[in-house]
Amino acid sequence: MNKAFIIAIGAGVVSGLLFLAAATGAVASLMVLVLLTPLPLAIAGFCYGWAGAAIGALVAAAFLTVIGSINAGLFHLILFGAPTTAAICMLLLSRDYPSEDGQSTREWYPVGRVLFGVAMTAGLIATASLYTLGTSVADLEKHVSTVIERMLEAEIPWPGGEKPKPDQLRDLNHLLTLSFSAAIALFWMWVTLTNLWIGAKVARASGMLDRPWPNISMLDMPPVAGIALALAVAASFLPDYPGLIATGFATALFTAFTLIGLAIIHNVTWSNPVRPLILFATYVFLLFFNPISGLAIASLALVEPLLPLRKAENGGRPPAPPPD
Repeated sequence: MNKAFIIAIGAGVVSGLLFLAAATGAVASLMVLVLLTPLPLAIAGFCYGWAGAAIGALVAAAFLTVIGSINAGLFHLILFGAPTTAAICMLLLSRDYPSEDGQSTREWYPVGRVLFGVAMTAGLIATASLYTLGTSVADLEKHVSTVIERMLEAEIPWPGGEKPKPDQLRDLNHLLTLSFSAAIALFWMWVTLTNLWIGAKVARASGMLDRPWPNISMLDMPPVAGIALALAVAASFLPDYPGLIATGFATALFTAFTLIGLAIIHNVTWSNPVRPLILFATYVFLLFFNPISGLAIASLALVEPLLPLRKAENGGRPPAPPPD
């Protein structure tokens, strides 16, 4: 049994344990452990190829099925195992083609297309989450109301120190119901992207990443992504579940375009002497003034096909220091 196979099995067991601990632990630990669940698979995949992630995903699903339930195994496979393996498979996909000088050049699968795939998967995950709780907004509201009641019974501290009044609880229930699919899509997308990034960084630091590190500041998505966003936003105004489903897709795609907008800002400020200040202000603006700030940054990505702003030579190496 070779080393890669053993490490892939170990990654699957660790990922399964993290998932199980998240499902049975407190709310605070749930957030942290869910964030780490795909990481062992991502590290194994980037270090030993997509087969390492696939083996780990199958081992995690089997492990959870044996010590937990078949539902736990399926949930892990659908939420983390299969999407992480698919993303790594695409990121490590390449082809050779002859260049003008007669030499063979390797072309790697575009990172932006993987980002688009992750966003669409986030919408599908949010849709599946909706249907696990019911088939209508009324069913979803009942489940959200039950969660709120349990929080009240558990004496969880509320902002301001006072528990909400009945009319406030109704408003809260309605707000959480309408934002459910968006929250699921956004959370899952950030968990997946963060773990893919960390896994690739670990593989790169260990010298085991086959793919050269891409110029993230040139990140871009296929043209169909803009069309998908427009359709999702329009469909989000539909009533009942169709509107909630579209909201999940719109949120994920909007997040992806926000990342593209940030990449544009990183690229166009590459040689600017006040670049650190610009980037700091951008992230403060994004953090404290969302969603207006997110809309402004995502708009950069939406208009760039009509008005190219980036330069391919920016982002590949650290900016040169200013002359003395």
